[in-house]
Amino acid sequence: MKRFAFIAFLLVLLTSSIGAATTEIHLSEDPKPPGPRPLSLTYIPVSATISETDLSVYFEESVGTAIITVYNASNQIVDQEVVNTNNTTDVYIPVYLLANGNYTITISYGNTILRGVFDIS
Repeated sequence: MKRFAFIAFLLVLLTSSIGAATTEIHLSEDPKPPGPRPLSLTYIPVSATISETDLSVYFEESVGTAIITVYNASNQIVDQEVVNTNNTTDVYIPVYLLANGNYTITISYGNTILRGVFDIS
């Protein structure tokens, strides 16, 4: 019985540490030029997370061709991916080789530009 409890404890410890290693990146739409705007909230069909090894971008629905760009703190492009979301909904960009620091991700499609920031430490 002690062996079972120890194995169960290890499983709980491992699954909780795996979940804690992934952080959601808050994406927001770039401000639009002045003019009339809808009063409702805007649905963003894209989400992004960062883990120790990958930057993951998920498209909940097709938005056509999307460009994912990652910038370092000096505003230099460190990665850029062009994705046809009609065929691909999940994009994984390896980040384990990037230097520690602050990064910005932009995801653009159509007239929409989404931006988020994340840290690698």
